[in-house]
Amino acid sequence: MSSAWDEVMAEARAERIVVPGATVEAVLAPADVGALGRVLAAANAGSHGLLVMGGRTRLHQANPARPLAAAVSLEAITGVDEFEPDEGVVHARAGTPIAALREVVAAEGWELPLDPPGASSTVGGTIASAATGPRAHAFGGVSDAILGLEVVGADGVASKCGGRVVKNVTGYDLAKLYCGSYGTLGIVTGAWLRLRPRPAVCEAVRAWPPSVPELFERCRALARLDSVRAILWHESPGEGAPEVVFELAGSDAVVAHDRERIAAELDVDRVGTDRVDALRDERAIDPSTLAPDEVVLRARALGSRSEALVNAMLESGLSVSVDLGLGVVHARGCVEAIAALERIRERAISEGGFAVVSAIAADRVGAIDVFGPQDGGPALARSLKARFDPAGILNPGRFVEGT
Repeated sequence: MSSAWDEVMAEARAERIVVPGATVEAVLAPADVGALGRVLAAANAGSHGLLVMGGRTRLHQANPARPLAAAVSLEAITGVDEFEPDEGVVHARAGTPIAALREVVAAEGWELPLDPPGASSTVGGTIASAATGPRAHAFGGVSDAILGLEVVGADGVASKCGGRVVKNVTGYDLAKLYCGSYGTLGIVTGAWLRLRPRPAVCEAVRAWPPSVPELFERCRALARLDSVRAILWHESPGEGAPEVVFELAGSDAVVAHDRERIAAELDVDRVGTDRVDALRDERAIDPSTLAPDEVVLRARALGSRSEALVNAMLESGLSVSVDLGLGVVHARGCVEAIAALERIRERAISEGGFAVVSAIAADRVGAIDVFGPQDGGPALARSLKARFDPAGILNPGRFVEGT
């Protein structure tokens, strides 16, 4: 007599997927939330580890996985269920591509305040990884856009937190807990999202200032202008002056005023807003393209101390891309010794921030914790995992402290 797990696996397709620390040879793509619940219930009963996938944009950003029986893809749980243009709210299923959802809401004069790197990013994957881009300067974090979530727990039981109008805060905000948990506490299947009105004008300007501390601080000050919703500073060692791109959005008058303010401080030229998209999407890394000693980092320092962190990274030979309004630093380059990588992380922490390893060559996976020290320490991470996924089936080992 076949088990529930055998019946589930009979629906799997053969596909090889390599992630840090593990390989899976089978992919399950449940057709709906009910089918997903049956997959999780069967996996939970047999303690079968599952790799949870959205658009596969950030599968490489993880600690080494413990044994995995199969991957679960949300590719079939897609589409927009409800859209209320009069209220500026939308409900989308987890597998819905961010790009497709942007088009749906834009047709009615709204803007989706999610800006993750990578053309294949999905709603569920963006929420699970809390992935942001340079426009988070204006949009805020991913959790700021969430009104409510639907989730299937490790036991296969579907639940909801929050709703379509206001967040439901009882004890603690479960939606915020799931956001950024990398699918280790439950699988997000749908979300109610808050939208923003599309601006009347959206444009970008670019400057090539010399890399000096005064201008770094000047650009940080310009980031506080009303219409600036993204400001990126990109610099590579030995490639001359950095490039700084401002995206401005708002009314004609406000955008024109702020453009003039920027032009008074820096020599600028007009570029398309697709330049912001291009710089953002450079951060969506294909790990197979990494050199043996190459790493990709995402770091942050406290306030004005981000300049010291940027200088330390440049001195280490890394190329950097900085979201100046946020103090978030993305860096890529060759770091021969893990000890040197640890020193960069220690520098970020000493400046009041953090450093996450976004990608690292396969033969160095496990040599350094991807996420680094966390507030609350390992006890908190393990406590949450024990409560929400006691059998340890959801992305086992891939998150903070190997949870």
